Amino acid sequence: MNRRAFLGRTAMAFPASLALGSSWFEGSCLVSPALAAEDGGDQRTPLEQGFAEFALSIRYDALPQDVVASAKRVLLDTLGCAFGAVGSEPANIAEATIRKTFGNGSAATIVGYPQRATVEGTLFVNGVLVRSLDMNDTYIGTEPLHPSELLPTALALCEEQARSGRDLIEAMVAGYEASMRVNDAISFIERGFHPLCAASYGIPLIAGKIWGLPKEAIANAVGISGARGFTSFVVNSGAISMMKAMGLAATAADGVFATRLAAQGFTGPSGTLEWLASKMKPAKDGFAVDLKLTRYRLPRVAFKRFPVQIELQAVAEAGVSLSGTIKGRTDDIRSITVETYPGIIERVADPPKFRPQTKGTADHSLPVCLAMALLDGDVTVSQFEKDRWREQDVVALVEKTSVKPAQQLIAKLPKGRGVSVEIVLADGRSLRETVEIAEGDAERPLSRPSLERKFLNFAVPVVGKAGAERVMSLVDGLEDLSDVRELTRALEGPGKQNPM
Repeated sequence: MNRRAFLGRTAMAFPASLALGSSWFEGSCLVSPALAAEDGGDQRTPLEQGFAEFALSIRYDALPQDVVASAKRVLLDTLGCAFGAVGSEPANIAEATIRKTFGNGSAATIVGYPQRATVEGTLFVNGVLVRSLDMNDTYIGTEPLHPSELLPTALALCEEQARSGRDLIEAMVAGYEASMRVNDAISFIERGFHPLCAASYGIPLIAGKIWGLPKEAIANAVGISGARGFTSFVVNSGAISMMKAMGLAATAADGVFATRLAAQGFTGPSGTLEWLASKMKPAKDGFAVDLKLTRYRLPRVAFKRFPVQIELQAVAEAGVSLSGTIKGRTDDIRSITVETYPGIIERVADPPKFRPQTKGTADHSLPVCLAMALLDGDVTVSQFEKDRWREQDVVALVEKTSVKPAQQLIAKLPKGRGVSVEIVLADGRSLRETVEIAEGDAERPLSRPSLERKFLNFAVPVVGKAGAERVMSLVDGLEDLSDVRELTRALEGPGKQNPM
């Protein structure tokens, strides 16, 4: 049997088996020998089992109201980001390719496109859409993570299973919280991997919870997905390619497939995170993941005002604030000195960022984003799409820019992402702007009007004003939806609407 036929049979068999109820699981070998205590002496609960128990314990009625409100905020922001990338080259390539890979199914809705697709195909394309603009949310644990890229999986699976809005919220919280807690516990970047690896633990929890799997099956799915979910940080290094947009989308598709396997009895290893913590340098003693149903991380998620890397939000804001003062005088600028954090300098002000060759590198470039903010008074998607970053006046300011550690900021906010920008003019005058906490940060949240404006700017060109406002209304009342398909139908692009 070829791979496509096998995938197709697995995909079709699973929903059918759900119809048999819990009896389908009875007698199946769902507990991996690897999940049992090793050597008979260590009776600690394997972390994979802990993740499964964590996900199954999340219930809408027990969630704090600020967590529910945060889930709806991130969903609206994420859908806006997806709408904004409709028709982009990465999304169009992905949309065409998934039909050749997964077939022409009709289980779920691709945001902004008229033709539905299989679950795996849909969550992959929607993942690319969410990430493409680099405007989706960010959680800062040991390093930046974009947990909103988990939402296409929750949305597609809930649509396929005709789940309620409350089911979607539960799945979102399970995936978000697990991934963010992994992010809190260990640095993937230090070990050469991308932070998106944390999502390989959240995706099986989303799928397992929506599909109603028992704890043992979910634990096996976490083991399979966690063992496979390593993406090299080269994705975000040097000249950044389109792969930046598909890293977590590919992990999500793989995680869903891992969960399908586990649901059929395929067993997975335990100790995947512990192995990483102990075997890969820097080794971490006393490794643990906080899986208590308290201290929710969702309200700590940051939103982006500008379509650039999270660590460049303060840079762009500072540039916009200074732009009015230097308007018409950019030729008089002698030098621009930026002070920020060493880790930020390493990621967004390394040599390739001063000479970007791709859009993906440009929107991760401190000097480029600052130059465009100073010259144009804003940093927008249009600037990147129209290659504004290649124009001579931008290049000229980039060449006048230097970056160094901000000792005063570091002393005041050791874990901050702020910036101080000083412009020296030809007449010797100096202009300075310091942004300690960017708008949209968890400590300075994006206001509801700002969030709505961001969403409408991206959604209206795709579904019209009335359509965009309907999506906002459905998200605001998500907990009252008996069928998520009422929301997903509103996400379709121009063309024939599919009935529920």
